Amino acid sequence: MKEKKTILTWAVAALFLLVLLAQFVSCEKYILPELTISQDTIIFSHNIDSAYLDVHSNVIWEIETPDITYSDQWIIVKPNWADGDTTVVFKTTLNEGPMRQTQARIFSETIEHHLLLIQEGAPEKPEDSENP
Repeated sequence: MKEKKTILTWAVAALFLLVLLAQFVSCEKYILPELTISQDTIIFSHNIDSAYLDVHSNVIWEIETPDITYSDQWIIVKPNWADGDTTVVFKTTLNEGPMRQTQARIFSETIEHHLLLIQEGAPEKPEDSENP
């Protein structure tokens, strides 16, 4: 009889220990955030132009162009945010002046990349050789 009580006590203790250990085991897995871009510089012609950027990510990300003002919006970004992998389209307006550039910031909560956007300047007009 004493052996049965000892075995039963050990079985209950082992069961209690297993339940206690199960409390510390989690089913959740932590996934490291990823955010990569297909290139770090895009050069546009002086004409109306467009280019594509592939963004690979497993988190929500956003693109900012802080140097672009609303009154001088020479480049348009669509979409400017997404949740996951996306192809971003950049479109420029006609540049009739000198070369212009800006730095776009592509970021999530924990990762940040910079993209240099350059638009060539308008070609210089040849001077008339007939006018003195």
